[in-house]
Amino acid sequence: MTEKENREDKTVRQFILFCRTALKYEKLNYYNEQKYRAERENHIDILTARQLGMSGRFFDTCHADYFSVMGYEIGIVDGDLAQALRELSDKYLQIVLLYYIVGLNDREIG
Repeated sequence: MTEKENREDKTVRQFILFCRTALKYEKLNYYNEQKYRAERENHIDILTARQLGMSGRFFDTCHADYFSVMGYEIGIVDGDLAQALRELSDKYLQIVLLYYIVGLNDREIG
């Protein structure tokens, strides 16, 4: 083998070692994340009736006021907030909803 081939071979072996190490630690991070979630998340079957009643308040889309902004249908459950949003002009309503609800930044909105 020539010196150039030896360098290329060494570089390839170093890259393979780097990839194996990166995958090993990514695997560990994945398992740690799964363990963390399993310890902190509850299955819906073990929630109490009171907890289920509270979650219904947050996800009650039947009583939501819907606003259409750039193809997005955004439901607002809070009546006071919906009333305040209805009082805004269309331009400001679009800006507020895109910023706070959709999560676009100023540059993306502009």
